[in-house]
Parts: sequence; C-alpha cells; structure tokens
Amino acid sequence: MSASPVFHPGSYTPAAGEYVCDCAAEHRWRIDMAGHLFPAFPPGCLGVGWRVTPEADDPSTPLSSI
Repeated sequence: MSASPVFHPGSYTPAAGEYVCDCAAEHRWRIDMAGHLFPAFPPGCLGVGWRVTPEADDPSTPLSSI
C-alpha cells in the first residue's frame, strides 16, 4: 500500500475531499472542488503538508474549517 501524496500550502488541490495536516493535532480542511489553493497551517501548527483522508467520502464526517 502506498502512502498518500503530500501537498504543501499554496499548491492547488487536485480533487475535492477532506485533507489533514501531518502534525500531531491533525488539523482538517475540507474542499468541495479541485483547483483551490491549500491554505497555510493554523498558528502553532508544526505540519509541513496536507494529505487526503479516507473519511473524506463519509457524509457523517462534520465539516471543519481553519
């Protein structure tokens, strides 16, 4: 099984879905369509990239915002 690709703040989102940062807090960001820019990490976040989450397809997953 291969690891999910890592996307960096300022790069374009490849697809709609939910993304999680790679820090211990696992900040989440949900996008409804491809082509948006990945946001900067929230203050104090030590993350370096965003990865798509498997929960992105689960309609019961609450929307999150940064």
